[in-house]
Amino acid sequence: MANSSAVKKTAKKIVDDTRFRESKRESDTVRVWENYREQALLWRSLALIQVPASLIALIFALAIWFTRTTILNVPAKPLPGYYAADEIPDPEFISVATEFINLIATYQPVTARKQFKEAAKYLFEPMSSRFEQEMMGRELTAIENTRRTQVFFVDPTKTELIRNQDGSVTVTLVGERQKLVAGEVLPTVMTQFSLTMTTIPRNTLNQYGIVIKNVEVTSS
Repeated sequence: MANSSAVKKTAKKIVDDTRFRESKRESDTVRVWENYREQALLWRSLALIQVPASLIALIFALAIWFTRTTILNVPAKPLPGYYAADEIPDPEFISVATEFINLIATYQPVTARKQFKEAAKYLFEPMSSRFEQEMMGRELTAIENTRRTQVFFVDPTKTELIRNQDGSVTVTLVGERQKLVAGEVLPTVMTQFSLTMTTIPRNTLNQYGIVIKNVEVTSS
């Protein structure tokens, strides 16, 4: 009898263990299906968002395509070998004016003569003769004798360009000018250069034919 009772207990234990494992497997299966369900809901939500977003983007692209406009800026055809002032953009005149001022207003005694000769290439009568007398004569002599150094800092925010009725262009450059004479730094001076420019037949050395016919200097 004792052996029979032990066998029953053992059999009951095996059955109980089997039921537990089956229940566990069922629980795992349910959990896996729940995960699949959550992923399916997520992809469904993304699809519901993506479809209208794609339609809106397509409509927007079509609207841009059908309402597009093409703008072409075609400059006026210049005369052979010659550009009128109104055919040349403002930055070209400002560039020439800046180059000229940098040559005559920022220098050292050993470089002044070379820079003044280079600056003279931008000039046209009557400014050319005036420059030869004043700058290449008196001014250059004073620079070399006193060993004077000068620096001019242009303030680009104060640069102005005016197109005159006679076809010429006036560019005004304003900045600070500082001189160093015999090792002594002189007070900084606000200086304004007004350059009146016109055009002549262009050449390989002057692409647009821009020349300077007058320069006025005002200091404060």
